[in-house]
Amino acid sequence: MTARGHRIAFVLLPRFSLMAFASASEPLRVANHLAGAPLYRWFLISTDGQPVTSSNGMTSAVQHGLADAPTVDRVIVCASFEPRRAVTPALRAWLRRAAAAGVSIGGIDTGSEVLARCGLLAGYRATIHWEWLDAFRGAYPETTVTQDVFITDRRRFSAAGGTACLDLMLNFIRDQHGHTLAAAVSDQFVYNRIRQHGDAQRMALEDRLPVRSRRLARAIGAMEGHIDEPLSIPALAAHAGVSVRELERLLQRWLKTTPGAYYRRLRLERARSLLALSANSISEIALACGFGSPAGFSRAYRVCFGESPRAARHRTLGLGAGNADNKQTEPV
Repeated sequence: MTARGHRIAFVLLPRFSLMAFASASEPLRVANHLAGAPLYRWFLISTDGQPVTSSNGMTSAVQHGLADAPTVDRVIVCASFEPRRAVTPALRAWLRRAAAAGVSIGGIDTGSEVLARCGLLAGYRATIHWEWLDAFRGAYPETTVTQDVFITDRRRFSAAGGTACLDLMLNFIRDQHGHTLAAAVSDQFVYNRIRQHGDAQRMALEDRLPVRSRRLARAIGAMEGHIDEPLSIPALAAHAGVSVRELERLLQRWLKTTPGAYYRRLRLERARSLLALSANSISEIALACGFGSPAGFSRAYRVCFGESPRAARHRTLGLGAGNADNKQTEPV
């Protein structure tokens, strides 16, 4: 480590996750404070040097644009919603120059999508927020995608967002300055366990749902594992070891819904993620989420989310008129 400290550029993209950014940047401040030395220096960068609004509506000032960005050791791309729209030719060129210069480059939350679209994750392992995992895996087969909380692979790294970014940076501090400092930083955040590579992003099903029935948990797990080819309600009941009537009673008791409605919502939520990230057509997404008819999928999506699949894709990705999903044969 040189006297100037390890220099990090945070590239803030429109609608970036403030939670992920804070989780990645605050450990650096605390590490400097506890060490009594400038171990780290960081710079906030936007593509044009103008302030950037995060996903919660708060606006962050930056110090540089891409044109006058300083030389750094590490780049962290901070994104969340609309990562594809944020990839401009200038950003792509800047990130590729940094990679060619040997700079370590990573993405947090959906920042991995930005790196992948810039061609910087081919042949690497990467992760992304769990809601985007399936679409990301399908869109970039040349990248080995996992559901780990964070991954470091040579000069590429990624974190799933939220507190996963804290784990990423605590491991980074530990690797550079030892476990004692990393543990002290963690303690300052009242964070009593530093997660490691390989830890899963999501809680166990029984922990993330208000369900105190193992049989119901088995049924929901089967639903989550069969999105593209939905199981029948009798098959779900058999998987859980209960009758259809008992399964209906359990869903109503614990989640105030029916098996069919809950399963349909899971499939539509998966479709919403695919629409935002996948390059697949709306018809292909309908099939991938277990809807035999694109028109039926469109109707169900509109009822659930208040807009058509095409409108959702346009809103989140900002697709132009030339996209294949604008063909008249696609449902509206």
